[in-house]
Amino acid sequence: MVGISASLVRTYERIGFLPAAGRSPTGYRRYTEIHVEAIQVARCLIAGYGWQQALDVMRAVHAGDIPAALAIVDACHAELHRQRAQIDDVLQTLDRLSLGTPGSSVIRTRRVVRIGAAAEIVGVRPSALRFWEQQGLLQPTRDGTTRSRFYDQEQLQRLQIVKLLRDAGYRFDAIRAVLDDLGTSRPVQARAAFEQRRQSVEAASQRTMEATSTLHRYLQTGQ
Repeated sequence: MVGISASLVRTYERIGFLPAAGRSPTGYRRYTEIHVEAIQVARCLIAGYGWQQALDVMRAVHAGDIPAALAIVDACHAELHRQRAQIDDVLQTLDRLSLGTPGSSVIRTRRVVRIGAAAEIVGVRPSALRFWEQQGLLQPTRDGTTRSRFYDQEQLQRLQIVKLLRDAGYRFDAIRAVLDDLGTSRPVQARAAFEQRRQSVEAASQRTMEATSTLHRYLQTGQ
């Protein structure tokens, strides 16, 4: 009825996508329309929220913890909003660069920060910054004595761009090409990469909205 294998149905039940099925006297599982609906809802949520978030939502719903389920949904929408805002910031910066407007920056700060603060600004671990530096994407200044890394406004801007493109699945060679375009005053080529990323976020937003609508209908049934 839902176009998946019997073993996957059992897996969905075992891990919590479905409420527990009843059993016949001989031990066979008995699935009802409720389980069919739960599978359909779960698959829509996976497409909209991601596998782990969808599972957490369905587990919370079947445990009767609706506030926990709604909190996960809110977090999914908030993450898309954050990504969209970051992309819009980058695109505005690239527009300024194309017009020759000085002083534009995705991250507007005059501070020079250490690696921990730089990582916190974009939401990654310091180890990611070290690895991206090894790949030639970042060039922080180093203290002559302690060899500590310091990131100025230009490096923080590069870091933001690297983070966005990595989130979009870009390989390191493609990210270098974008950074090279920016470094040689060719923001038009760099802008195309972020326009594509924004389109993918818009598509994800549509899937998330559909998932939320589907979940709402499921909750209205009292499951």
